[in-house]
Amino acid sequence: MEGKGHALARYPGVVALILLKLDSLEEVNAFSLVADRYLALRQYKAIQDHVRWLHAKEYMATRTLEDVPIEKRTYLLCLAAVTWHGYVLWAVPVEHRDRALCLAAVTHYGYALRHVPGEHQDHAMCFAAVTREGHALVCAPEEHRDYALCLAAVTQDEYAIQHVPVGHRDHALCLSAVTRDELALYCVPEEHREQMEAEIARKRRRLV
Repeated sequence: MEGKGHALARYPGVVALILLKLDSLEEVNAFSLVADRYLALRQYKAIQDHVRWLHAKEYMATRTLEDVPIEKRTYLLCLAAVTWHGYVLWAVPVEHRDRALCLAAVTHYGYALRHVPGEHQDHAMCFAAVTREGHALVCAPEEHRDYALCLAAVTQDEYAIQHVPVGHRDHALCLSAVTRDELALYCVPEEHREQMEAEIARKRRRLV
């Protein structure tokens, strides 16, 4: 079977793939066939220091792709990056942001929707985003915020109700939100508030 080093050495931008996927410095040392081995080691150590300091996966993902020269950010490299964490979509060259890559990004990180080109921000793309992070509804174009999308968003995150058009805040949608967290009551239209308060009271009685 072809070894990791032989396989990856054939791909441009391999340094970023190493930084994205490897878990130990010993694994980095194993890639003797990688032309940019020294750069890989230097960046790997620097990023590991940042991760220990911030404990932030988003930071690691962003800095990794951002530090790769723009001409080396190939499509396959960017696809690997957004699959690891969709947060890095903003660092992907616009010419690589096709539908498949953007869908991979929002599936892993709903808020990446804000960096999806307009021609790909259709209802299906928005639905994939809000089912991952309901609050990503704030990134969805107004014309796609239909009832189905809003209900999916609130089902995933009750606080997404604040971004739901008032006309879609019916009894079922509001009930979905307040039964998960009473604070969502503040976003419930006046005509449904009494019913929601009664539902909250019943829920509290059941917990006693």
